[in-house]
Amino acid sequence: MTYYDQHVHTHFSFDSEAQFADYLRQTGNPFVTTEHLEMSNPDDHGGDNTPAYAEYVAEEDTLQRRFPNQLLRGIEIGYYAPRLDAIRRYLAAGDYDLTLLSFHHDGHYDYQDEHFLTVDLEQHVRGYYAAMLAGIRQFGDFDVLAHFDYGLRVLDVAPTQLADWAGDTLREILRVIIEQNVAFELNTKSMYRWHDAPLYDMVLDWYLELGGKLLTLGSDAHASDKFESDFAAARALLTRHNVHELATFRRHVPTIVAI
Repeated sequence: MTYYDQHVHTHFSFDSEAQFADYLRQTGNPFVTTEHLEMSNPDDHGGDNTPAYAEYVAEEDTLQRRFPNQLLRGIEIGYYAPRLDAIRRYLAAGDYDLTLLSFHHDGHYDYQDEHFLTVDLEQHVRGYYAAMLAGIRQFGDFDVLAHFDYGLRVLDVAPTQLADWAGDTLREILRVIIEQNVAFELNTKSMYRWHDAPLYDMVLDWYLELGGKLLTLGSDAHASDKFESDFAAARALLTRHNVHELATFRRHVPTIVAI
């Protein structure tokens, strides 16, 4: 099996207009999308962004008659503790192959908001990963930890700073996901469009040293021309770490695929 993108968005996500068919014309491989589930979203004036599940399934069913790809269902869960019950209710009503867990906002601002350029950098870094650790422990049931660096994307954080301020917390996050059999995502949008590859290089070392073996590669595409973007560079980084296999998911069960 050829490895395929594990983090993709279409028009069923609030911040994308991408069409399924525009992705499917690029590949004959299995295809999964991971649409945004974002409760109390500051980027939508505090509204709830919940993918229209019945329409999502119906569109996949229609496309399955036109394209040979195996079509899978996924969702990117935006963790927000005050809305955890609502998040769980939404998920229980659907059926997914792949669930990503993300930490996108604090209830007031999305972490990519320029507001975070005005806060104390060290305090923010420490607080972001403390919140992530608490959220992972509380949520518990998901397949992949997505873009661990999301809260740093608009900031300039060096590997040494991340190690000094949040190294212990991040290692504990990695221990928890390893124990839970949750995969760690290499997010190429973060790595190469937001220039956080050095952070991934360091944290991947920690993950492997702790015994982690379950990794995914995702472009975080919100437009079809970003599908599997920079996968060659990410594969080269993985090879330098002596990693030669990645995971895909079907019915939440990982399949290990050579890269």
